[in-house]
Amino acid sequence: MDNNTYVYTGEPIIPNYSIRVGDRILSSDKDFDVEISDNVNVGTAHVVFRGKGKFKGVIEKSFEIVPVHARALSFYADNTEFDYNGQPCILKIAVKFGETTLKEGEDYFVEYENNIDPGTANARLTFKGNFTGVMTIPFTIFGTKKKTPSVAEAKKDTNELVNTSEVSSLEIALGDTVTVKASAKGGKAPYTYAVYYKKTFSKSWVTKQDFGVNTVNTIKPLLDTRYHILVKAMDSDGTIAKKYFKLSVEKPAAAENDK
Repeated sequence: MDNNTYVYTGEPIIPNYSIRVGDRILSSDKDFDVEISDNVNVGTAHVVFRGKGKFKGVIEKSFEIVPVHARALSFYADNTEFDYNGQPCILKIAVKFGETTLKEGEDYFVEYENNIDPGTANARLTFKGNFTGVMTIPFTIFGTKKKTPSVAEAKKDTNELVNTSEVSSLEIALGDTVTVKASAKGGKAPYTYAVYYKKTFSKSWVTKQDFGVNTVNTIKPLLDTRYHILVKAMDSDGTIAKKYFKLSVEKPAAAENDK
């Protein structure tokens, strides 16, 4: 056989093989029969050659079928942005191997990290059986976590710090800028502000301002994709209020030729 290891394909794997007697290459069906078993799923496949006609005897061989790594699969999620509601956020995920849709529980299982409170959450897919490896799908939960205050807390929080920041637009053309106007009310003045942004699927935030007194910042995205903008307002007591924005950057429409 030309190889002893093959990657799972979902179809029966038939190795190339030849049998020689001296300088003569024997012919399949005429000089021998071949039986191949366990040659679809991951594991050890078996090949039996049985001589016929002028040739007698049995030759037994085997080869291994190894799982497909997760990086060779295609991943789809119906939504990667949620508004905070106090409940776990669950993705609707489709994983495909070619045209075949994998089955959760049979081909992989999913675990979630940080999928309740506002911030970046992850769906962690671990593969098994005919597939191997781990793939993480990040997603974002927008909003501010709130708790039901006690009577004493309600009286104390009548002057709660509120982030009232705004952005000039949530949809811009590539090459344009978006203006972030940071502001706050309540809490204990004066305030300082931090401004960050990142591509939707990135885990790394770009710092535009790190708790300074400037209230106006501009951001010029470099790619036509979706971004998240995070503004933090901090009062003089160190209390922080966050506010998230979703920004869509589109390629500018092509200008029509003058007729």
